[in-house]
Order: sequence, then C-alpha cells, then structure tokens
Amino acid sequence: MDTLDKYLVKEMIVYFILVLLGLSVLFLAVDFVSKVWSISLPVNKVLTLYLYKVPEALRQFVPVASLMATLLVVSTMSKQNEVIALYASGISTFRMACTFISVVAAISAISFVVFDPLVPTLEKKRQMLEKGIESTESNILDFNRDRFWYRSGSVIYNVGHFDQKKGVLEDINLFMLTPSGGISQRVRAKKATFADNDWTAEDGFKTTYPETHFPTVKTFTSERGLIPEKPTDYKTLEVQPETMRLRELRRFISRNKSYGLDTTRQQVSYHERISMVFTPIIFVLLGIVFALKPLKTQSVAKGVGFCFLVVFIYLIIFRLMVSVGKGGYLPPIIAGWTPNFIFLGLASIMIWKRK
Repeated sequence: MDTLDKYLVKEMIVYFILVLLGLSVLFLAVDFVSKVWSISLPVNKVLTLYLYKVPEALRQFVPVASLMATLLVVSTMSKQNEVIALYASGISTFRMACTFISVVAAISAISFVVFDPLVPTLEKKRQMLEKGIESTESNILDFNRDRFWYRSGSVIYNVGHFDQKKGVLEDINLFMLTPSGGISQRVRAKKATFADNDWTAEDGFKTTYPETHFPTVKTFTSERGLIPEKPTDYKTLEVQPETMRLRELRRFISRNKSYGLDTTRQQVSYHERISMVFTPIIFVLLGIVFALKPLKTQSVAKGVGFCFLVVFIYLIIFRLMVSVGKGGYLPPIIAGWTPNFIFLGLASIMIWKRK
C-alpha cells in the first residue's frame, strides 16, 4: 500500500464512520420522537428497545454512507486541487477508483459478517420486549394465522384460522393422501382444541374414499388423534425473515418448500438481503464516475444532492420490485436483484462514456 492508498483509505474510513453514525442517530431520533408517545413501556425499557435497533440502523445505512463518503472525499480533494495534482502526476481515474472500491468491498464484507448474526438476535429481543414476553423461546412470539395450507407427510391441512394463544384451529380440512398421491380420506371439522398433548376435533365428518366402493361419510361430535402436530409446529409458518440469519432463512425456505408451502415472500427477502451486500460497491461506482471529473471541482452540496437523488431513485425501484416479487408477479431472484442490476448498468454506461 503506497502513500496515496493510505491517504485515500484513511479519509474514506473517517468520512464513512462520521456519515454512518450521523445518519443512524438522525434516523433513530426521528423514529423515537414519532413513536415514543405510543410506546407503553417504562423509560428504561424504551431505551433498551432503541438500543436493540442500533445495529439494524447501522446496517441499512452502509450503502448510503459508502456513497456519501466517496463523494465527500473526492469533493474535498477537488476543492484543494489534489485531484488535478494527481492527474498531473499520471495517476488515472481507474487507479483511484480501485482504492475506493477495495475499501467499500471490505466494509461490505465486514458489515455482513457482523450484522448477519447480530441483527436477527436483537430483532427477536426487540419484538419480545415490545410484546412484554420475558421468556427466551427461540421462535417467534405470538401470531394468529388465517387461511393457510400445511403439509406433514401424507396429510395436507387447510386451516381457516389458527389462534396460537388459545391453541385453537378453526374451519379445518384434512386430506389424507395415498402413496400414489390420491385422497384416501377427508376430515372436515368446525374447530380443534389442543389439550392434554392432543387435538380434539369437534363438529365434523369424515369422508372415506375406498378404491372399489362409493365414498362413505361418518359424522362426529368430537374425536381425538386426527392431528399429530403440536401448536408450536405451526409457528414455523409465520417466522419473520428479519429474525433469522441468512443460512437459517435458507434452511427455512428449503424445509417449507418440502412441505408444499408457498415461500415466495421469504425467497424475496433472502435474495434482497444478499443483493444488499453488493449495493455499496455499485453506489460507489456511481459516485466515482460522478465525482472524478478531470479539471472540474465538485462542490459538497452538489455531491450530497447527487447522493440523495441516487438513494431516492434506488429506494423507489427497490420497494417496487420487492412488492411485486412478494406478490408473486416476478421470480424472487429477479425481484431481489433488479435494483442492483439497473444501477450497475447505469454505472457501466457512465464509465463507458468517460473512456
């Protein structure tokens, strides 16, 4: 590492840390002011709640801080005629760009290694604190689920509503499958209540489909032993991606796919989180092309304005693609990576025009 690299790395890291901390503090302060009056928790728990939010705030501003730090470094150098001096010494744009990209790539890698395990852990604690739950159970909290399908071995469930607190399934249809994939029996029940380590189905009927006879129907007022799962098994249906590490989310998707469940939303979140690791590098490419213009100085105000414009457009495309992907209108991998590809293409075009 020569003198130029040491200088650029030092300046880049200093500006990056200052911008990252500034944006994160501003974000948390605005969030605190807007929500503090609606949070019915003691002061010490409110402070703990926002302490849990700090890593997530830092992680989401890494791309913005990378872009803004690059623009501030180059703007300062241009203002002091250092960029002109570098060009006069035979230092090319590509030479300086490599240093900026290397620093940001290292920052992205470090942030992923640090925040991937830290943010989900603190997100679980934050949700438990908001819900007033003191236990340290590994999976997510309370939830009610409407109209879902669930598969376990040779049985497919269709449940109208699941009340996890009361341990009640409502409007249940069970389809028992044959080895060839046909339906051997269907059970319909108004509700099922979990007690004594088993479900009791109430007010329903069983339809049996023999291979050589007509279907037969038998009604019942209550019957046990029809549902082998426990209430905690259904929690895995609604685990939030934000509370899982990337590898845990990948396993969750793989497992639920084998059950025949729709994992579109989780797959979009998975690809979205991977693509965000590379977003700072793409942002820096745009910043370098904008800022490193020979014999032209870039004001700080112009650099900050460009930064906010890039981030604003990126967020619009990002939110649009994620919403469309989670709605099932685009493959998850396309929904998660499209914003990065668009901005990478834009940076490539700008670099090509500079040749």
